[in-house]
Amino acid sequence: MRTTASSLLTAALLLAILAATDAAFAVAADVCEQQRALYPKDWNDVLKAKALFRCQSHYEGALLVSIGPPDETGRSLMNLVPIEPEGEIKLKLDDEHAVHRIWLDADQARRLQEGDYFATVVRTQESCWIRGDLSGDPVFFMDNANPQPDSPDGSAFYNKAPRTSVFKGATYTCEPVK
Repeated sequence: MRTTASSLLTAALLLAILAATDAAFAVAADVCEQQRALYPKDWNDVLKAKALFRCQSHYEGALLVSIGPPDETGRSLMNLVPIEPEGEIKLKLDDEHAVHRIWLDADQARRLQEGDYFATVVRTQESCWIRGDLSGDPVFFMDNANPQPDSPDGSAFYNKAPRTSVFKGATYTCEPVK
């Protein structure tokens, strides 16, 4: 009888601990709305941002990398904006070509503006990150080192140690906007 009571008490305590642990990691019902509220209401309004780089992909078209002014905490909003591949900078927004954004701290903003080596995950308007799940949001990686090709008849893309910019599985060449 004592063994049964002791076992029941142990089981009850274990369940109480598990329930308390689960409650400690509960996610607010409106977590996605809270995250979205950190960004501008008009997601595609990027006109106040400073254009930094124009990135061109052989297969995926062109992107404009831009950054907004710092907020009161020193964070700046980085934007990846699809643009027409040729000529003047002209936005190209549709269902397949969405604006991607992310807040950068002052150090990240500095590294982005330097343009040598920078990487971050970026969000879409529908992004909702819960417990480390980035919901398929892509990583933007920019490396503008522009090394010489390893061989005279190849391009630097085929180097043993290639240096390239990448977004959503495609390589890009990024040039500063003048």
